[in-house]
Amino acid sequence: MVNIVSLNVKKDRTIELDNHLATIVTEPEFQDSIIKLNQNSAHFKTYTLNASLPERLTVKEIIKFWYKWYHSKINLTYLYELYKLTSFSHKKIKQLSHSELILVHLAKLMLVPDDKFIIKEPLQNISIETTHTILNVLNELSKTNTIVTLTNHTEQGLLISDNCYRLNENTFKPIETTQQKQTIDNNTTDKKQLERQQIKRLTVKTNEKTLFLDPIDIDYIEGQDGKVVIHVSNEHYTHDTTLQAMESLIIPYGFYRCHRSYIVNLQKVSEIISWSKNNYSIRLNNSKDLLVPLSRQKAKEIEQFFNITE
Repeated sequence: MVNIVSLNVKKDRTIELDNHLATIVTEPEFQDSIIKLNQNSAHFKTYTLNASLPERLTVKEIIKFWYKWYHSKINLTYLYELYKLTSFSHKKIKQLSHSELILVHLAKLMLVPDDKFIIKEPLQNISIETTHTILNVLNELSKTNTIVTLTNHTEQGLLISDNCYRLNENTFKPIETTQQKQTIDNNTTDKKQLERQQIKRLTVKTNEKTLFLDPIDIDYIEGQDGKVVIHVSNEHYTHDTTLQAMESLIIPYGFYRCHRSYIVNLQKVSEIISWSKNNYSIRLNNSKDLLVPLSRQKAKEIEQFFNITE
């Protein structure tokens, strides 16, 4: 049976969630508003992951304290393995790195008696290894708990869950979840269709300017609110068209629809990361911190373009 819960997203707006792991992509001020609206709610417990902890206690000591305080019955060996705490369990809180501290904060969620959580920016400013661990933790927690994560980054939101919503000043709506069919030339079934053709300039109208972009300079393209955001190095341009329309223009230049909301330049791909059986992302060579979502359905297909074999 699906457990439907209510969440306050605005003073005059309450939504119902029918899934155990959801993400709201919104600006920091709206994140804070959601936390404030729900922090005294009987439905959710809110976590910003920056609350102060006793600095002189070790990780092992604070876990033991929470375990007794909340009368938890969880297997602590399992908790230490799931959260990867063993390697720094004897370190004091004041000696922990930011990534380690986040893991300790999240470990508390497995010990408290509550079962509905709002978590702000769980993947912000952490290492790749910790990202992997947190994604596994959230998936595991969502089997028996309802979790809503808040983030300002669409990539991180989609990495956490396919159940994503976008909140801004005027709207609250789901981020597109319907898998669109890829447009493929009927006469071409071989993957060589993605080989680069002669480069031409791409005309893009953004705000009051008309830009002429060389496709080879584009890192990736993101669909957002019925428009597209074109990312070039550290700059981005909003273009008034759909991702599907942009796909038909850009695919011949070596681009690939890696996710329902993203098109990536295959020339810029440096790594394909498998977080778990169902979670993948692409790292681009212009930034070791930039991760573009890769859908599970596309993961095996894109490997063929790079001749990846098991």
